[in-house]
Amino acid sequence: MKKVLIILPNSIGGTLVMKGFKQGFKSNGCFVLEKDLRELTIENIKQFNPDIIFGYDYGFLFGDDKELSEYIIANKDRYKLIHYFADEPQNKFAFVNKPYLYEKFKTIGAISYIWDKDFVQDLPFCSYLPLAVNYKAYRPQESSHYDISLVLRPVTEKRQKIVSALIKTFGSKVNIFCYEKHFLQGLDDIKNKHLLNEKELDIYKNAYKGFPKTEQDLANIYFNSTVNINITQQGTSGMNYRVFEVLASRGFLLTDAMEDIERNFVISKELEVYNNIDDLLDKTSFYLKHPQIAQKIAIIGYTDVIKSHSYTARARKILEDLK
Repeated sequence: MKKVLIILPNSIGGTLVMKGFKQGFKSNGCFVLEKDLRELTIENIKQFNPDIIFGYDYGFLFGDDKELSEYIIANKDRYKLIHYFADEPQNKFAFVNKPYLYEKFKTIGAISYIWDKDFVQDLPFCSYLPLAVNYKAYRPQESSHYDISLVLRPVTEKRQKIVSALIKTFGSKVNIFCYEKHFLQGLDDIKNKHLLNEKELDIYKNAYKGFPKTEQDLANIYFNSTVNINITQQGTSGMNYRVFEVLASRGFLLTDAMEDIERNFVISKELEVYNNIDDLLDKTSFYLKHPQIAQKIAIIGYTDVIKSHSYTARARKILEDLK
């Protein structure tokens, strides 16, 4: 039985991914210890004596405890250092305010996996491994109905233009879920860029429906929305976590077209994609008028996710690679 130490990062998305891998390794017969990076100590590592130390993005290098980082690197022959990247390695989402971590990471000899195949060449000993989902955590219940839902931070120009177009076209049918500070930041940006007029800004303000705190909250939103819209922020070909979350919740997904979507799903059968804003508006309108078609697609998408895109399958792939 392999012992896996999973280091949780200081981020909501990263923690969800790592908790998914925790479940995946356990399902493959591993003994797993989960520790928050801010609480991990050298003594924890000595006592657990792991076969694998598994981190998110730059993992332990991101911590403030330099003695801990130096200990892990100095003893790297005792275990396999494996990092999963769900962010672009040379992007602020991965290193935040520590860009030097990119060069440092390349010197430690860690094995890495990345969600977008176009970034495999950016890291040593790196392989492509799509994201996945712990579908058992997403068990929706009937709740408030939403016509159009977006769970995202509306803080980039790409997202703000798309959200503004949706507000202009569908008005009060649009619902946005995120941290309040991100919503307000988006509001200021949209106003300053003149993407919406005063009347449309009032509609945008009313679109805010709060922050979903748990997988259950997310599942309820996705399941009870006629159309869930995803706007990928990072990567060039990979699928973000939202794709798997929505399908695992038996929700209908309309996401931007990415190469990996076609490699992993049957478009218009398991989910739907859009190629530009006009295409998004047209398809959103169609599925709002034909919710029964959206529901059928959602069911088929759910069936495929639980069969082919679980963290159990992803962890099994990593363990097989180590052989």
